[in-house]
Amino acid sequence: MIYLVVGIDHATLAPWHENISARTVARAARDAVQRAAAAGIDLVVAAVIGPNSTVLAHPAAAAPVAQARAA
Repeated sequence: MIYLVVGIDHATLAPWHENISARTVARAARDAVQRAAAAGIDLVVAAVIGPNSTVLAHPAAAAPVAQARAA
């Protein structure tokens, strides 16, 4: 499946986006972070967009929020 991963560079706040082919949303987000890092970008994923422009939740973004609420 092809996902559009959208985010920002943590250091410069510059927008970033790329189409990623992956089996899962989590894998698409990981691949995007790896590709961005190879280009010297510290990517913060804002959204993963799937078929029919559906914005999908990805586990990497949900984990820190859950930990913050527990503290």
